[in-house]
Amino acid sequence: MSDLLLHSSDHPTIDYTAAESKTSDAGEKHMKHYIALFDPVLNQLKVIEARRMTVRSSVRQLEAAPPDSDEDAETKPAVTNYSSRAALTQAFGTKKSKKAVQSIAENRLLARGADDVANNPLSNAILSSVPDEVAVDAEEPETPRTHKPLPPADLSTDDITQVYPLASLVFPGPAWTTLSQMPVAYWRDRISNKKEVKSTSRFVANRVAYLTKSHLASPSDESLLLNVQILRYIQLLIEISVYIHRLPRQRPIPQPEKWPLKTITESSSVSNSLLAKLTAHFFPNSLPTTHNTTLLHTTILALALHIPPPSLKLGVGTLVTEPTDLALDLALEQTQVRKLYRELGCKIESAKDSELQRWGLQKVIGKKIVDADGKETALPKPKFAKLSFPIHFPTVSQGRPSTRRR
Repeated sequence: MSDLLLHSSDHPTIDYTAAESKTSDAGEKHMKHYIALFDPVLNQLKVIEARRMTVRSSVRQLEAAPPDSDEDAETKPAVTNYSSRAALTQAFGTKKSKKAVQSIAENRLLARGADDVANNPLSNAILSSVPDEVAVDAEEPETPRTHKPLPPADLSTDDITQVYPLASLVFPGPAWTTLSQMPVAYWRDRISNKKEVKSTSRFVANRVAYLTKSHLASPSDESLLLNVQILRYIQLLIEISVYIHRLPRQRPIPQPEKWPLKTITESSSVSNSLLAKLTAHFFPNSLPTTHNTTLLHTTILALALHIPPPSLKLGVGTLVTEPTDLALDLALEQTQVRKLYRELGCKIESAKDSELQRWGLQKVIGKKIVDADGKETALPKPKFAKLSFPIHFPTVSQGRPSTRRR
């Protein structure tokens, strides 16, 4: 038997010993590791088999930050660069990275010594979280949509309108409170006086008239009022998107009170605190990154599914929208918008004549234009984004399979 002893001046009573076991039937040799603990008070030596671990040749020195006072030195643990990164990993890291941080924390505790572990509240907190490793393993596996800039989808519901519920699309919550703050009085006044409503958004301008008329015809119907409020909220998000699109990519987004005038339509009716909360939700780092901007766009696209066509009521098993206006409002290509709708679980396909008639769009889609030569040309049939059961998301490509040469 060969012994490997590693001594430290801080822990003179701990020896790390490795002993070679007998040769197995397969002819392979295995090394078993033991830890010998000597108690000088009882004059006893206890040897236990150690689980597999990384053994350092020297004890890690703790990094202590200079305390502000004697009280802080006793109550506050030292904050280091490693502890900050570990906290971020525990909050946003993958299961593999969390396990790695947990393993490193356990090794650090072992290096500090048994007395220090027992008396240190930080050590006790870390040790108490060790059983959570089992809970991490029991979690459901991450899906390809987990880290994509998409609003969360509820796939357990049997109501198509609740696949993307308003609670996951309208911020700040609760959704009903925020939507009730949307200024729609101007729209009601214009439509009741048979005047046109002008909007910087094509999507809003082509839908505000029939939605507001339906609301004015049945003012006691809360669902019709809700449609108008959702449309006004969509206009607010589109205006925020247009403003942020014009900002330099590397500069942080300024506070709403510093935004140019007329950035938001009827800005006097929309509080700066609401704009600040919206900006903080979609851009938590105050930077217009691609990920944050895409999340804002996909939220707008999901909200557009809650706006019904003129003759279609929600809750009939299908949500549908024509994305051409949204592509123009968000300065995106048609292919980009269609791809994002597929990521939301929608099918992109043309509508049948019977569907157009049921939706009340046959007069709009069937329009003809006169070209420069005076010939009438029918507009091409647009493709619609349809959300219906069963919902299928795009599969992640595994790449082209490699071929082996024999």
